[in-house]
Amino acid sequence: MPSPPAPDNRSPEDTMADEMERLTEALSIKFEELSLIHQLSEQLKLDEDPATLCDCLLNELAPCITANTLLIDIERDEESGVRSRMFSTGQLHSPDFIRHAIECVEHYHNDSHQAVMVNNHVVVDESGPWRFIVVPIHGQNQLLGRMIAIREYKSEEFGTVEADLMKSTSMMLGVHLVNQRQFMALQHMFEGMIGSLASALDAKDTYTSGHSTRVADLSVELATRLGFDEDGVARIRMAGILHDIGKIGVQDSVLCKPGRLTEDEFEQIKQHPVLGYEILKGIRPFRKILPAVRHHHESWDGTGYPDGLVGTNIPRDAQVLAVADAFDAMTSDRPYRSGMPLDKVVAIFQGGRGQQWAADVVDVLLSCPEVMHAYSKREPTDS
Repeated sequence: MPSPPAPDNRSPEDTMADEMERLTEALSIKFEELSLIHQLSEQLKLDEDPATLCDCLLNELAPCITANTLLIDIERDEESGVRSRMFSTGQLHSPDFIRHAIECVEHYHNDSHQAVMVNNHVVVDESGPWRFIVVPIHGQNQLLGRMIAIREYKSEEFGTVEADLMKSTSMMLGVHLVNQRQFMALQHMFEGMIGSLASALDAKDTYTSGHSTRVADLSVELATRLGFDEDGVARIRMAGILHDIGKIGVQDSVLCKPGRLTEDEFEQIKQHPVLGYEILKGIRPFRKILPAVRHHHESWDGTGYPDGLVGTNIPRDAQVLAVADAFDAMTSDRPYRSGMPLDKVVAIFQGGRGQQWAADVVDVLLSCPEVMHAYSKREPTDS
């Protein structure tokens, strides 16, 4: 017969102290896990490169898990256009060994979709035996990849602390990767919508086809030199592409007239900033470009249209767009005239500096002769 268990001679106070110590240790581990997850979640950005995201996550996770190597292996997804990639920190291993180790671990567990696969049995390569944890990264019932920890076989076995931390982190990463892919799909659809709108205008007015793209590109050049931040540059690019979208609502007989416009016809043309504003205002992502679309024909001295704004009351994006728009209009061929030579364009901008256009925007343009030369030589149909 087995011997009866030895009696517990500890006092209730000692037993309570041991329980409290174990509880404190468990709570401490969970607190560290939650702190790490919170810290990582604050750094996640939908528009961030997955490589940056994975590298950041591994660097944050490495101090919390004793391992020679931590890896994130992203599965290929043709539908989303995601290629297979592997990110790691710590000791390097060959991709072939990692693939072999994953196969060994998943074969040992007979289920690659388990929440955590811990293999404290040996997986051998030329550098010796290793222990592994493999945690699948899931999103919407799809295997997106794996998070992997590798430890020397002579080290302690992997346990629930490492497994739980990696499981929590992989769940967060899986949700974020799914959200990121959906965000990118919407972004591509949105960019396609912008391109379709610009193409619709080009089809209506083939002679000025490519004007919007050239204005957008030149506006970006100017905005960058004026110190616009990344969001501002992206905003003004979009505004440049769509600044003339209101011309869709102008009669073809007026828009495509080969000769000079009558006063009434010019009044119709002058409505295109307002028409563009009305077309775009109901689409939430376009709201940030509405001021530039509506006011890119305002004049610094208040004689512009449609609202006769004066000086700094003109939105900053519209100030930049106005210079780029005027430059392309002057240097491009029109049915009733050829594009102007650069020296004449420069003289017009010098005369209108601080009267028709914002002085500092004109100064930036005129200080970059190489930019003016490049943009004046582009073909009208360039896109």
